[in-house]
Amino acid sequence: MYTKFLLQSIGAFALLTSCENKPTEKVNLIPQPNQIEILNGSLPVSRITSVTLPSSLFSMPDSTLMLLHQAGLTDVRLTDKDAVLKFEKDDSLAENGYTLLIKKGKITIGCRDYSGAFNAIKTLQQLIMTSDKKALPNLEIRDTPRFAYRGLMIDCSRHFWTVDELKQTIDQMSYFKLNKLHLHLTDNNAWRLQMDKYPALTEKGTYYYDYPELSGKYYTKDDLKEVVRYASLRNVEVIPEVDMPGHNTALLAAMPELSCNGGEFEAYPEERALNSRKRGMENMICVGNPLSLQFVEDVIRELSDIFPSEYIHLGGDEVPTTYWEKCPKCQKLAKANGMTEPGQIQDHFTRDVSALARKYKKTMIGWDEIDERGVASPEDVVMVWRNEGFEQQRHALSRNIPIIMAPQHGCYYDWGYAGNSTRKIYEWEPVDPSVSADKLHLIKGVQACLWTERVATQNRLEWMLYPRLTALSEVMWTQPEKKDWESYYERINAYYPVMELLGINYYEDDALNETEFAPTDEKPALIRHANIETNIPLNPPYHPEYAFDGRSNSFFWGGTSVGKEHYFTIHLGEPVKAQAIEIITGDSKDYITMADLLVSADGVNFTKTSEFNDLGEAKANLDRGELRAVKIQVTGQHTCWPIIKEVIIR
Repeated sequence: MYTKFLLQSIGAFALLTSCENKPTEKVNLIPQPNQIEILNGSLPVSRITSVTLPSSLFSMPDSTLMLLHQAGLTDVRLTDKDAVLKFEKDDSLAENGYTLLIKKGKITIGCRDYSGAFNAIKTLQQLIMTSDKKALPNLEIRDTPRFAYRGLMIDCSRHFWTVDELKQTIDQMSYFKLNKLHLHLTDNNAWRLQMDKYPALTEKGTYYYDYPELSGKYYTKDDLKEVVRYASLRNVEVIPEVDMPGHNTALLAAMPELSCNGGEFEAYPEERALNSRKRGMENMICVGNPLSLQFVEDVIRELSDIFPSEYIHLGGDEVPTTYWEKCPKCQKLAKANGMTEPGQIQDHFTRDVSALARKYKKTMIGWDEIDERGVASPEDVVMVWRNEGFEQQRHALSRNIPIIMAPQHGCYYDWGYAGNSTRKIYEWEPVDPSVSADKLHLIKGVQACLWTERVATQNRLEWMLYPRLTALSEVMWTQPEKKDWESYYERINAYYPVMELLGINYYEDDALNETEFAPTDEKPALIRHANIETNIPLNPPYHPEYAFDGRSNSFFWGGTSVGKEHYFTIHLGEPVKAQAIEIITGDSKDYITMADLLVSADGVNFTKTSEFNDLGEAKANLDRGELRAVKIQVTGQHTCWPIIKEVIIR
C-alpha cells in the first residue's frame, strides 16, 4: 500500500515538474531588461487568479485591476490573503525600476512607486502576449531604465488629434515603457488650447476659409484634463508646449495687436499652398510690447491649472528677427537694455518667460535655440533638436544645464525610414563620448518627435512611429552594453503579430537591416535595363536612378517643389509582360499626392491607369500586358520637394 502510494506520488511530482527539466531559452521583451535570468519551469497564466495591491503603491486599485485584465490576466481578482501575484514596496529600488520573480507558482513584484509597478505590469503583458504555451517562464528580472525621461512629442497644431486618438497613442507608447507625452499645442497652423479669457484664439486660430472640414478643432480644458487623467494611470506624464515667440501666425490671427506691425493674419493648414499663405514668415510676437508678456503669463497660468507636470515647454525655436529689427517697440527695448544684436531680444524674452514659469512652480523646457547665446540657466531644461545634437549637448552641459536629447538624426520620425531607419535609431547613442561622468545626471532623457505637416490620420501617425519607436524605447531604457541589434532584430520580427493585436498600424520595413541611406556621386545600377527621363530639377547626389534600383530605402529627391508641368518617366530597354506596378514616393513629408500613373506599350503613347493617393502611393494591375514605359505625371502644385523611393514592376 505504501509502495503504491509512493509510486503514485513520484509520478504526480514528475508530471508537475516535467516542464522544469528544460528551461525556456529566451523571452521576447521590448525594451530589453537590464538584468534577466531565466529559471527552470513555468507558471500557467490560468493559475494567476489573485493579486494584492497595497495602498502604499496603488491609490486606485480598481483601475490597476482593470489594467491587469487588459494585460491578459483576465481571471485575477483582488485579495488580502495569499495571492498568486503579489506587489511589495521596495524603497531600495530607483524610480521606474522593479523586480519581478516568477517561481514556485507565485509572482512577486518589488517596486518603489507606481511607475515601477506599471512597468512590471507591462513586462507581464509582453510575456503573456509573446507566450505560445500560455504559460510564463520562471524567471527573475531586476530592471531600471537608463533614462528617467522617455518621451514622445506629437504635433497637434499642424494636424489635430482627438482625445480618443491621443488615448490610443498613450496605450501604445506605454506598452513599450515610454513615460512622457509632449503635446505641441500651438504653431502657425492652429492654436489648439481654448482659453476663457481669449475666446478668439480658438475661433480665429483654428479657422481656414478654404478648408472648413479642418476648421474649429481644439481642446477644451476638460478635454486636456481627461487626457492627463488617462495618461497618469498608464504612467505617462503629459507635458504641454505653447511655442513662442515665433511660430505664432495662428495666435496673431486672433490677436494681431501682439504683432510688431498689426494688420490681418490668417492661420493656415498645411494643405494650403505656400504662395497662398498670408504673412507666413511674419510669425513672431512683439517682444517690445508689454501686453505680450502679460499674455504669456495668462497662458502659463492656464497650463498650470490643467497639467500637473513639473514642466512647461515654451518653444523658442526658429525665430526670425527681421521684423524685430524694424519694430520701434522692440528697438526701444533693445536700446534700453544695451543689446547689440537682434538675437538678444529673444534672450530677453527667454529670461522673462523662464521666470514666469518658476513663478507658477514650473520648469521651462525650450528648444536648443534658447541656449544659443548662453542665456538658458540650470533652472531650465534645453531640448536638443538640431542636427546630431552633440554640439548643443556639450554647450549646455558645460554650464550645468539639464537637457533632453531629441535630435533630428535619431529622433525625428516625420523623416522617412530611409533617413532615420529603425537600425540607425537602435544603434544611435544619445550621449557624446566626451561627456564626463559627473555631467551624465544632467541628461534627463530622450524624446521622439513627430511633426505632422504630412501626417493627417492616426494610421499614418502609427505607420511613422512603429517599429522605430520600439527601437528608441530600447535606447532609452537599456544600458548600451546590453543592447544587441541581432537580438532586437529577432525580437521585433516576433512583435509584429503583437502590434497587430494592439491595433498598431506598423510599417512593414523590407530594409530593416539597413542603416541611413547615403547617396553617392556615382549613380546606382538600375534593377533592369532602362533609361530615365525627367524634367524635375535634380538635387545631386540624389540621382533619378535611385528610384529604379530595386531598393526601397534609397530614393530620388528632386531639387524643387513640383507642379503640373513635371513628369518622371522610365523607358524600359525591352518590353516586359507586367502583372502590376507599384510606385512608392517619400515616406516622409516629401511625397507626391497629386499625380497620375501612366503606362505605355510602345514608349510613345501613354494611358492613365491610376492616381496617387494621399500617402504618396500609386498601384495598377496590368494583367500581364506588355509594358515599355512607366510615367508619373504630376497634376497639381506641391509644397514639397518630391521623393520617389521606388518604381516596382511585377
